[in-house]
Amino acid sequence: MKAFSFSRYLFVVLLASSMVACGGSDGGSSSEPVQPARPAKPVTLPLAEIRILVVGQSIASNCNEYSYGPITNVYQVSKSGAIVPASDPFEWADCGKGTVWMPVGKMLLDAGIARKVVFMPIGVGGTKVEDWQSGGLAFNKLNQAIDLVKKQGIAFDLAFWYQGSANAGDSQAAYRSKLTGVLDYISNRMDIERWLIAVHSRCNGVYDRNVEAAQVDVGNMLSSRRFPGANNNALGDEYRTDRCHLNHAGQEIMAAAWVESIRSSFK
Repeated sequence: MKAFSFSRYLFVVLLASSMVACGGSDGGSSSEPVQPARPAKPVTLPLAEIRILVVGQSIASNCNEYSYGPITNVYQVSKSGAIVPASDPFEWADCGKGTVWMPVGKMLLDAGIARKVVFMPIGVGGTKVEDWQSGGLAFNKLNQAIDLVKKQGIAFDLAFWYQGSANAGDSQAAYRSKLTGVLDYISNRMDIERWLIAVHSRCNGVYDRNVEAAQVDVGNMLSSRRFPGANNNALGDEYRTDRCHLNHAGQEIMAAAWVESIRSSFK
């Protein structure tokens, strides 16, 4: 990864700290039974290893500008279930370019949050939240991942939800209900300690505040171990390649925002 000057690094960190979603209230409904409420387990840093599942649309799945090479101690869950060194594009990726996950991994290591980072990003470009439900175009990929994870006995410390712009036009209640249903489905089939819910409803000049509000609501369902994720809506077009996906600077800033949201969820 290209080096940043100290001043730019400080700018990235300060901007990222203001880009963690916040506010909202508990709510929503789901056809899936919700796991019994319990507080998230306390965390003692540094973690020897942190495992992160990523579910979402193209911005989560190697469709951004800059491709990162391998970084020592950053790994991925391969399609065979093996833990192998990571680099862009990830094996499960829907696109062939870059993510924010490689810099997230490096920042987690550099910050002393973890000594080893393992990602499993299974995003699908252009997906609506309902595409992750039964009959949806991403549902088969989701269940392939679930079956593999169960077979390998893989548990996740964190899962990121990084989707939303494709649902522009939904009401707040409709999006919240569909999203909680998907999260409940995945949580009932995978061992996930914490969900981090991104704010992401801005793309190609459309900025949907109902979807944003629903994401903030779900990210504050703390009794269900759901926490605020990074705020992708806070990035202007100067950090995007096509008024939607991220350029290199945008990837760095969003990576820092994800790291800050992880740190906050551990408190």
